[in-house]
Amino acid sequence: MGTFTCTPTVLFPQPRQNSEGTKPFRMQPIGNVHRRWINAMPPLLLADGTEFPKLEVVPYSYRHSYAQRHADAGTLPDVLRELMGHRSLQTTQGYYRVTEKRTRAAVDKLVSHQFDRHGNKIWTQARQLLEHEHARLRIGQVSVPYGICVEPSNVKAGGHGCPFRFRCVGCDHFRTDPSYLPELRTYLDTLLRDRERLAAATDLDAWARTEATPSEEEVKRIRTLIRRVETDLDGLTDDEREQITEATRTLRKTRTVSLGMPGIRPPEPDLRLERDT
Repeated sequence: MGTFTCTPTVLFPQPRQNSEGTKPFRMQPIGNVHRRWINAMPPLLLADGTEFPKLEVVPYSYRHSYAQRHADAGTLPDVLRELMGHRSLQTTQGYYRVTEKRTRAAVDKLVSHQFDRHGNKIWTQARQLLEHEHARLRIGQVSVPYGICVEPSNVKAGGHGCPFRFRCVGCDHFRTDPSYLPELRTYLDTLLRDRERLAAATDLDAWARTEATPSEEEVKRIRTLIRRVETDLDGLTDDEREQITEATRTLRKTRTVSLGMPGIRPPEPDLRLERDT
């Protein structure tokens, strides 16, 4: 019994000498037909009423829009890579861009839910940020594993110059908000797990165990921050909570797909087990 091979057809097959439908139109004829179609349209107006230049509407635009819409909707990079037929995941990651407008809206939404190391709100009333305030927030801070740091020397060093060995939750320059809640919970779990392991360790001297064991003060501080953020969210209406969720999703996307950002590492080894530094 012979094997049957199915040859896929193309999207725009040639009308002549193409009985199997596998030969596509060349790009130039498609581009010419597309250009006549676009030029025959009425003016293309943007949301602010300005006209979008028709010359920028080319066939490739549809492919790009398709990929960007998937990226904005949260489609995973490896899934989108398959959909787009990209060979390199790096090519696909180029579509995961969050516009400045969306980022600013997310910052505005979360800024009134930002807390210091004690769980106190930094700003007690929601307010729209001015242009210079946006610039200060974007430039005058750097990400740390479960919040942001506004210590000038560390910000200037891109997160590599913490003068306090990254004891973030004990530092007055530390800030956090609901978008970091998953990291706070994971960090608490790590602290508790390390504490249990060290308590059961029999091959450590007492001083070594004491040095490596997470302090009760740190565990208590992380628990306080988690509880404070959760309580703040519980006090919101369903609509307000949904807005915070969307803002969180936007800012987390900028953190997770922003390539080439400096990592967070201490200037010297940290003896604590499995600690995110």
